[in-house]
Amino acid sequence: MRVLPNYCRSFRQEALQVWLDMSEAEGFGLPRNEETTTEELLLSLARKHKGRGLNIKAYTKTDESTNGADWAFWFADGPWKGIGARIQAKRLFADDGAYSSLYHQSKTQKAASKASGQPTPNQCETLLTHRDGLVPLYVFYNSDGLKLSATLSAHVQLAWWHLCGFPFPSPDWGISAASALAIKKANWGKDNRPGDFQMIPWHFLVCPCCWDDRPADSSLPSLIGHGLQQLYSYSMGEDIDDVVAFGDLGLSFEPTDSAPPWVGLLREGREAEEALDEEMDRLNLKGVAIIEETEARDD
Repeated sequence: MRVLPNYCRSFRQEALQVWLDMSEAEGFGLPRNEETTTEELLLSLARKHKGRGLNIKAYTKTDESTNGADWAFWFADGPWKGIGARIQAKRLFADDGAYSSLYHQSKTQKAASKASGQPTPNQCETLLTHRDGLVPLYVFYNSDGLKLSATLSAHVQLAWWHLCGFPFPSPDWGISAASALAIKKANWGKDNRPGDFQMIPWHFLVCPCCWDDRPADSSLPSLIGHGLQQLYSYSMGEDIDDVVAFGDLGLSFEPTDSAPPWVGLLREGREAEEALDEEMDRLNLKGVAIIEETEARDD
């Protein structure tokens, strides 16, 4: 029988490392951008699980014009089923305790606004309108500059505080996650601080004990799909019909065997890089990654 990696423990360890690295960089006055942290996160996961139940493939475009574009992750159970997330990564700026680039607007968006005379569409609205089968997700990289009391204040009524061992250690928030809907609902351009919108430690996405119910099975895509659905339900509030609302947003949290074309191209390796570049340009992606379970045992 296959023994799966302990995703909950692994994700918490990665959050701790990001917390330490971000805090140390700030202490030295050194920059640490989102692309670097994302690439090092994938490297750390790959190194930790090599030959132990999890394979990771990733590719990053070098074209400077793609700066600010999204990452796409495909969480898979071997070559069969998977679920994808389109990710915007943002870092905490400790000097003002905010995600200062949260409301970044690309050159393309600004040019479109100037041409049409209409207000510039924001990055979050663009993220929600891709309708490419990937769940839009914000991931935040945090340091000891995070004001934890403000971050926690919005969550004290939720059952998962008790299920997951409230209060959490600060480093559990080294990586946090929020639905794109939560960011859209915030006071756009002003609410860019922890506590201004709902976010969770990112290990909640793979720790079913953090929620009131459990996923259908313990495979990685099932865990991720369940975690994303719970995150979106949490963002939408109890008074909203999740089924209707998710349908309106074009979201599905069920693993599928219909992987995006870039997944197959990434699996092919260097021979397909030109075609992969073209597909990533079409989708406005900076980087892509496959995080895939294998038949190997995690002893």
